[in-house]
Amino acid sequence: MASDDAEVDIDDESATESRNVTALEKIRLVSQALSDAARRTRMSSRGRRAYSGGGFQARRGARLMRLAIIASFCIIVVVPSIAGAVYYGFVASDQFVAEADFTVSGGEAPPIDGLGALTGIPALAVIQDTQIVTNYIHSRAGLESLEKLVPIKELYASPAADRLSRFNPKKPIEKFVRYWEKMSEASIKMPAGIVELKIRAFTPQDSERIARAVLQTCEALINDMNDRMNHDAVVNAEQELERTAQRLTKARAALEEARNDAGLLDTVKAAEGLNKLATETKASLLRLQEEYRTQLNYVSQSAPQMLAMKSRIEVTQNQVAEIESKLTTTQLSPDNQPTIAGSMTKFGELDLERQVAEHLYAGAATSLELARLNAERKMMYLKTFVNPVAPQEAAYPRRALYSFLIFAGSTMLWAVLCGLGATVRNYMA
Repeated sequence: MASDDAEVDIDDESATESRNVTALEKIRLVSQALSDAARRTRMSSRGRRAYSGGGFQARRGARLMRLAIIASFCIIVVVPSIAGAVYYGFVASDQFVAEADFTVSGGEAPPIDGLGALTGIPALAVIQDTQIVTNYIHSRAGLESLEKLVPIKELYASPAADRLSRFNPKKPIEKFVRYWEKMSEASIKMPAGIVELKIRAFTPQDSERIARAVLQTCEALINDMNDRMNHDAVVNAEQELERTAQRLTKARAALEEARNDAGLLDTVKAAEGLNKLATETKASLLRLQEEYRTQLNYVSQSAPQMLAMKSRIEVTQNQVAEIESKLTTTQLSPDNQPTIAGSMTKFGELDLERQVAEHLYAGAATSLELARLNAERKMMYLKTFVNPVAPQEAAYPRRALYSFLIFAGSTMLWAVLCGLGATVRNYMA
């Protein structure tokens, strides 16, 4: 069709220029017509190719993109899935789980706090002791104590286990602690506070052996805590008893010194005796004074018997004043002379200090006896009500589940990467 158009154009041009054109111009016109026809033919074939394909097929690098998608699927999905299926299906070693259940409780029922009364959760002290035990199981100190009972590192480095599952004994203890955290599990079930212990091993006998050793280490920890608490309680009680004994000794020494200085053993009895003597002396004085006044009615005041009687009255009066000066402070009392009243005050303070010291000493002695009695019994107990037994079936690895998870995870990763690649290519197009 293009050639026909070209011929028409040539004829038309020839007819038009036949009058005035030369042969050379006619050749130039024929060449231009042929080039136009070729250009039309090329454009028509390119349009057909454009309509025959679409999308990535019409874009540069479509084949390379298809190859990249297939290669990435093989690398990201097929290879890991096959490797996981082969490993978990034929290579991975069986892991057996031994279980044990126990509780940590005190020798006496703990008081129920407000939260426990409402929710039924055990007291905070019981929960704290339980968490101490569970944390000790996964600690380095607990693992070192466990190694003294069983060769745990050798059991987990057994050549019978596959290379990915067993532990390399040349690695440091910190890595073995992290490995032990994966092979053991200790969880607390609330609200009862029951500890569920699960131990993995490559043979049923090893899992049971390790689980029993873990229970022994936990019980040793509880016994050590009991010993320390009892020892601290006894030591504190002994120190308190010694302190109160020293105080009582000082109080008694001070009271004895005061008695020696005052020359009195008992101020109360001394006061009672002096008071009785003063009363009797005053009564004698009153009789003498009454008799003296009676005699004045019959006898002269200057008579010898009256003078003698008056002298007796004066002596008795001096005796009464002296006794009263010893009892209390009066104007007639000599300076710096201790009195019964002052001694009673001083003795009362010293005696009160002695009584307080005696009560404190008695209380400290009682506390020491109670601490020694409590030291003979445990404050905390590890009660195991489900003992570990050798399992009959391997619990790990879960071969079908782990293989499926590897396939699903790798497929999702491949899909995400393909989506990102397509997005980047669309933006770059």
